[in-house]
Amino acid sequence: MCSEELQVVMNIVIQVLDVVHFFVPIVLIIFCTIDIFKIIVSKKEDEVKKLRNDVFWKIFYAIMVYLIPYIVPFVLGAADKILPMDYDNSWQECYNYVKKNPKSY
Repeated sequence: MCSEELQVVMNIVIQVLDVVHFFVPIVLIIFCTIDIFKIIVSKKEDEVKKLRNDVFWKIFYAIMVYLIPYIVPFVLGAADKILPMDYDNSWQECYNYVKKNPKSY
C-alpha cells in the first residue's frame, strides 16, 4: 500500500497530532483560568474587556488548532469536487492505513 518510510512519517504525524489533541485543551484551560482570575481581580473596566477578548481569541485559536486534522481533508475533498484535479492521494490512503494499524517504529 505505501512504503515503509512513508509509514514511519505518517506514524510520526499521527503521534504529533495525538499530542496536540491532548495538550491543547489542557493549555487552554490553564491560560483561560489565569485570565479569568485576572478578570475577577481586576477592577478596571477596560482591562476586563481586554482580558475577556483575550479569553475569546485563545478559545477560538485552540479550537482551530484542534480541528486542523479534520478541516484540511474536508477542504481538499470539497475543492476536488468543485474543481476536479489530477493528484495522487496515496498519502491519504497511507495515513488512514497507519491510523487504523499502528505499529511501533
